[in-house]
Amino acid sequence: MTTRVIRVLLIIVGVLAIANGVALIWDFSRSDQVSIVLWLALGLIAHDAILAPVALGVAWLVRRVLPPDWWKPVLLALAYTNILLLLALPVILPRPAGQYPDNPTVLDRNYGLGLMVAIIAVWVGVFAVMVLPRRLGRSRPQA
Repeated sequence: MTTRVIRVLLIIVGVLAIANGVALIWDFSRSDQVSIVLWLALGLIAHDAILAPVALGVAWLVRRVLPPDWWKPVLLALAYTNILLLLALPVILPRPAGQYPDNPTVLDRNYGLGLMVAIIAVWVGVFAVMVLPRRLGRSRPQA
């Protein structure tokens, strides 16, 4: 397949996914529709006003402080850490008392510990890729 055919197929799939989302939202009540649109708009604003500038600032700082070989792995690990934190927020943030009294299976484990283990695994992976091959006398994989 040529890249043009693949692009056209991806565009068609994307347009169909958007149409499906709009059709699903269309069946909601007016207040739910407003809530969904507001949530999506605030998410975009938060990304553009807070997350993107912070990410650019951190990337600038990493490039000023670390040697060039470390830029890509550290920035990648920071991006993974950011994604893990954002995905974990709904279960990490405190909830009002009694919100899930009848269902003990919702939040049935220590999600904070799981988040910490996942973040540590990401950073240990960066350390392993960057430091261990040098200690063993081999060249590290190119990013």
